[in-house]
Amino acid sequence: MRNKSRSIDNEEEVNHETVLSYTLMVQSATHVANAHLYKKLPYDVLKDFIGVTTLARQVGMLVVHPSLPVKSVKEFVALARKRPGEIIYGSAGNGSYVHLTMALLASMTGVKMVHVPYRGGGPAGTAIVAGETQAMLATIGSLFTHIKAKRVRPLGVTSDQRTTQFPDIPAIAETVPGYEFTAWVGCFAPAGTPKPIVDALNAALNKALADPAGASKLTAQTLDPMHMTPEQFAARLKSDYDKYEKVVKISGARID
Repeated sequence: MRNKSRSIDNEEEVNHETVLSYTLMVQSATHVANAHLYKKLPYDVLKDFIGVTTLARQVGMLVVHPSLPVKSVKEFVALARKRPGEIIYGSAGNGSYVHLTMALLASMTGVKMVHVPYRGGGPAGTAIVAGETQAMLATIGSLFTHIKAKRVRPLGVTSDQRTTQFPDIPAIAETVPGYEFTAWVGCFAPAGTPKPIVDALNAALNKALADPAGASKLTAQTLDPMHMTPEQFAARLKSDYDKYEKVVKISGARID
């Protein structure tokens, strides 16, 4: 990530190369959770970066192996309560979005399940399809092919409302009031980047996200285009920072 010294006077000067040279694209779980997973980081998540804008929202989905006798979030929670410590769920690793989403659900419903961390989302997805694990709560994009092929049974989404891609799948919040855990992909610039540059980058990215061609490409990957002003993004960052701190503590995850 580089911060060039020349100025950007207007939106027209911001092109693809400019965005790449001034910014860093990261996923929320990686960026925000790391502050609470590691004892020490070589950077400060909130102070060393300026959030230019969010680019897309990632919604998670709770799925189960078809052999598990549940067809709704309510039935899943009831079974987990009936069989404490018996349901096994996989994740992409300790402290991953896939781990934290389920840890929060377990905490809010008072159920006990067994967490099995895999080395990435791919192996975790393979595990639930093979029946090694019985449940998983991951981004829709990572589960999409398995859902479409009916290799897993979808129960609920992590957004506060149903998604446009899967309108028949309820929000988990319809059964567990207050549950919401969505991720995002965001664009950052180094701290100290002049505000005119941040604003110009924000405007250019907003224009790209508003373009139907670009937006459709994101939607096709089950990503919801999401633009924020730098001020809105800063507020979201602080809110998510506090939320991840609580959820990481709940999960007990730690990376040293």
